[in-house]
Amino acid sequence: MNQPASAARRATGSFRFERDMFASVGELLPARIAVDPHRLVQLREPTVGNVIPDLLLGEWSEELRPPRRSFTFIEARVLALLEQHDELMESEISQLLHLSAPAAAKAFKRIEQSGLILTTRGGRISLDAGSFTRGLVVTAVELKLRRWREALDQAVSYLKFADRAYVVLDADQATTDEATVETFRTSRVGLLTLRANELTEVVSAQPQHCISPQRVQAVQKLCILLSASGLIRTNIGAPSLECV
Repeated sequence: MNQPASAARRATGSFRFERDMFASVGELLPARIAVDPHRLVQLREPTVGNVIPDLLLGEWSEELRPPRRSFTFIEARVLALLEQHDELMESEISQLLHLSAPAAAKAFKRIEQSGLILTTRGGRISLDAGSFTRGLVVTAVELKLRRWREALDQAVSYLKFADRAYVVLDADQATTDEATVETFRTSRVGLLTLRANELTEVVSAQPQHCISPQRVQAVQKLCILLSASGLIRTNIGAPSLECV
């Protein structure tokens, strides 16, 4: 059986550039982190908030309900707040997020059109039980040849929107001594090393339940990819400039 091209290129020796690691990690990582690799999609270097992970992966479940439209950052803040508090009055949301009356009215109207919220008898609004943010397990990955401290700092920032984060280092260049391992364990970020066609877990990532506007943006980008690939049905369009 022939090896994948990326694995064959790196049968011996270290990687020269971090970009050379993408193909191998993209091939090997799904089988290691996903319950069902066939339900995993990945984006390379997407912008999420003010950071850019090397890889953003999402494993979708049957309860995923993609939105009918894309969201601005203000709307993402509203959705994240509703996920935190279960249900709120519109006036409470406006006060908590310091929204002006026109901005709040516009956001509520557009979110209502998305099909993701319900209005209770008491006039409160809540997320539909099948909210799209809970239908994806989001993983963010940072690739580095050897600079593990820099990679770890970046991966920790990804925990603002990801359920788990990993750093992948070149096994032939990076040092993973006990002090390094303990630092990763404390940070809750997973550590993997890559050599040729082998991805080795050094430290397991600690999963979390993340709620934030940045998570709404990350899930939205993955839903757009799922829609474009034909894996799910949705009427969502291209992301607005405010979300990119």
